[in-house]
Amino acid sequence: MVRFYLQKLVRDKVVPNCLDDPEVVHTEYRELDSQEFRRELVCKVHEEADEIPLGDKQRDEALKELADLQEVVDTLRQDFGFSIEQVQEAMARKKQKKGGFDNRHYIEYNDLVDDSKWVEIFRAQPEKYHEETAGSEEQEVGD
Repeated sequence: MVRFYLQKLVRDKVVPNCLDDPEVVHTEYRELDSQEFRRELVCKVHEEADEIPLGDKQRDEALKELADLQEVVDTLRQDFGFSIEQVQEAMARKKQKKGGFDNRHYIEYNDLVDDSKWVEIFRAQPEKYHEETAGSEEQEVGD
């Protein structure tokens, strides 16, 4: 007998299919509480997003993966109790304020003055924003 640990949220028909499959000896599963469910949905968002192929020749597969991702996002939205209209209104407000992604801009880095409000904001999220002293490489070379 071989055991594989899946340790992830699965669609509703997966467990019954496992229980009915003669090749599956045992399936250990449980129902998640509300916090666990939301946490696993967020993990599932990452999992599904990572599975989207980026090549133009994989459009059919991309569509399937986008559908999976949308299913997870919709489930998360429903679990929070938001309507589609509420989410669309929030999207419109954010787009009005910050814009969309039509210009495809990608920031490599920002050099900031030491007393910039952004320094505190970025430093509060070190897992998201890597910090280094700007110009330090040039100083080391010149020393």
